[in-house]
Amino acid sequence: MLLISTAFLYGSAKKTPKKLSRSRSCKTRCSNVSCKHTNDRSFGHRVIWREVCIIRINHSSPVPLYYQLREQIRDNILSGRWEYGKELPGELQLCESLNLSRATVKQAMDGLVQERLVERKKGKGTFVIYQNEGHNIFSDPSLTRQMEAVGVEVYSRVLLSEIGSLENDVSGYFDENTADFRKIRRVRYARNRPLAIEENYIRKDWAKDILKQNLNKISIYRYLEQANDMQFDAYHITAAPILLSTEDKQLLGLEDERIQLIVFKKDIVGIRLDITAYSKNEKVMFNRRFLNGNHFSISVDYDAMTRQFTIGGGKMTIPGDESE
Repeated sequence: MLLISTAFLYGSAKKTPKKLSRSRSCKTRCSNVSCKHTNDRSFGHRVIWREVCIIRINHSSPVPLYYQLREQIRDNILSGRWEYGKELPGELQLCESLNLSRATVKQAMDGLVQERLVERKKGKGTFVIYQNEGHNIFSDPSLTRQMEAVGVEVYSRVLLSEIGSLENDVSGYFDENTADFRKIRRVRYARNRPLAIEENYIRKDWAKDILKQNLNKISIYRYLEQANDMQFDAYHITAAPILLSTEDKQLLGLEDERIQLIVFKKDIVGIRLDITAYSKNEKVMFNRRFLNGNHFSISVDYDAMTRQFTIGGGKMTIPGDESE
């Protein structure tokens, strides 16, 4: 799965650029025929108009114009190329340069504000408030330790903790399917926002007193290592795109549970991580994790000579704090 994002540069301007003839338009500089580039020599104007020229709006496409604009800005913010605290081009500049109505641009920006990716500051402009921090999911499958590595506290809300048999879609990960697996399902939070839905299936011999612990706070990986005086030394990880269920979207804060009309619902792509944790070649636990697909990326290197793919890393970005 390859993620391709456009990138913006930005700046600020004190003067309104003068309109020039088509011969001096952006078309000769960046091939964006919808952009009305100026030849203003100030640094601020050059940067602002260069970033607008990167945006591609197809006025003949059936895809709504506001959606095209919103998604291109959104992709650049989530990719980290448009960094926290940076100013976006003004709405009037976007209207003029991309030949869009004020209502269209406002609708796109309103969506970004609602997602807490940007913030309007009266008299100043619109700024990125999303902090594209992240961690490598392959460095340590323990979500708690991943967050600790970047200085973020994580806590949980327990949805289920019981003893029982494995569900059909999980049973294949173990050689046996007895009725005494420890099953735990939690929503994991960071910065007061849902980060992941996590399921753990632990074999009886390794579980110890896991169900008697404070599952809202503990790291299951860490507890099992300490209780069994061992270290997890191997993992098998599979990442796959999925369509999140209505329940999963609500638990991850991606859809309001009050929405009933199907016309207001939308498909959201998530990522399912299946992690089998081993100690000395013995399967200890199966961990399934559901993530917002917009916060997940994998980098892959390809060697054309050997035709081999190498995974460079898998990154999950951390949502911002709603209280900020």
